Amino acid sequence: MTDSHSGTVPVPGGSLYYEVQGTGWDVLLIQGGIGDANATGQLVEQLVGDGARVITYDRRGLGRSTVDDTSTTTIGLHAADVAALLTAVAGEPAVVVGASIGAVIALQLAVDHPDLVSALIAHEPPLPDVLREPDRERELDHVAELARTDVRAAIRHMAGLAGEQPELEPGAMPGRPRGDINATLTRFFAHDFPAVRTSGVDADRLRPVTAKVPITLTGGTGGSERWEYRCARTLAGDLGVEFVRIDGGHEAPATHPRSTAAAISKLAGVRR
Repeated sequence: MTDSHSGTVPVPGGSLYYEVQGTGWDVLLIQGGIGDANATGQLVEQLVGDGARVITYDRRGLGRSTVDDTSTTTIGLHAADVAALLTAVAGEPAVVVGASIGAVIALQLAVDHPDLVSALIAHEPPLPDVLREPDRERELDHVAELARTDVRAAIRHMAGLAGEQPELEPGAMPGRPRGDINATLTRFFAHDFPAVRTSGVDADRLRPVTAKVPITLTGGTGGSERWEYRCARTLAGDLGVEFVRIDGGHEAPATHPRSTAAAISKLAGVRR
C-alpha cells in the first residue's frame, strides 16, 4: 500500500505547500537553491522504493508556498517552518536530509527542534561561520550586487563559483523550478541568499545537539576543492561526526538520485 497526497500547512505570514509519497519511515527532503518539492523526484522514487515515506515542500515564497514579502527571512524562520510542517505531517521524528541551503536549514532545525529529528544528513552546507574565506566573500558580494539589476547574471556567476560539475548519473533528470524563474530568482537573492550568509550556524551552536541527534555531513565526489564540500568536511571534523562522500557534486540529490538514495537509506537504516 502506498500513500501520495499534497496539502498546505500554515506558517507565520503564509503557508507551505508539501507533498507526501510512500509509507514507512519518515524522510524529509529540504531542497537546495531554488528547488521546489518536485526538484528531486527521482530521489523520492528511489527512497519510496526503499520503504520510506518521503515529505518534500516548497520553501516559503517559492513555488506554491505563499508568504508576506515584507517579513525578513532568516535560517531560523525556515527552520521554524520545517518544524511546523513536521509537526503537522510526520507521525514521529523524521530523518531530515538537506542539501546546500537545505542543509543549513536542517542543521538549524536540529538546534531548535531536536525532538523532531531522528537523524540528520547535511550535504555540502554553505557555512561562512565554519569556513570564512575573504576571496569568496568578495565574490559573493559581487553576486549580491549583480542581483540588484540582473538575477540571471547573478545566478550564472554564482554557479561559476562551484566549478565544473560532474556528469549526470545515467538516466538522471533533475526537476526544473515551476513558475516564473525571474520571480523565483528575485525572491532567492532578496531573502534566502542573505539568510545563508548570516545564518550563524557553526560548530559551537551544533555541538550540544550531537548528543541528541545523529548528524552526518556529506560531500560530493565531484570536487573536494569546492568550498561547500570543505565546509561539510570541516564541520564534521569540528564536531567529531561522520563525513561521507557520495557520488556527484553540490547538486547530487538531483543529479545522482540512485547514489544519493543508497547513501540516505544506508545511513537511515543504521539510525532507525
